[in-house]
Amino acid sequence: MNIDQKFIAQRNRQGGDDGVIPLINVVFLMLIFFMVAGQIQKSDPIKIIPPDSINEQRAESEPNVLLVVGQEGDIYLNDESVLLDQIEPRLTDLFDRAPAPDSFWVQIKADGDLSIETLRPIFSKIRASGLTKVSVATQLGHGDEE
Repeated sequence: MNIDQKFIAQRNRQGGDDGVIPLINVVFLMLIFFMVAGQIQKSDPIKIIPPDSINEQRAESEPNVLLVVGQEGDIYLNDESVLLDQIEPRLTDLFDRAPAPDSFWVQIKADGDLSIETLRPIFSKIRASGLTKVSVATQLGHGDEE
């Protein structure tokens, strides 16, 4: 029992800070992990709220081109602001330079408050560029529950 008291007294004299260093290492490793993991998804150039859908199926790959359409009719093609007339030539150029044209597809992220009449010219420009693989991004909703 005298030996236990000797070790306790020796530990008290050293200050007992030896257990803090591994804790600091763990905290810094966790900090680095969450900083890296938190940057997985990039944000859209403008804030939109996609329409609701009951379809849970998601695309297996990332789109080659992302068209974001805001409430005010702002159009962004791959994070760059474009006019409606610029969509067709830009898509044609991107498709021609694509390494795998068979898997080339376009995703449209439009605000849920936009009418289909507002989106119709955009779909026409995509069709005129020769692309047939188009997806509209939605968010999972539960429909109108009464």
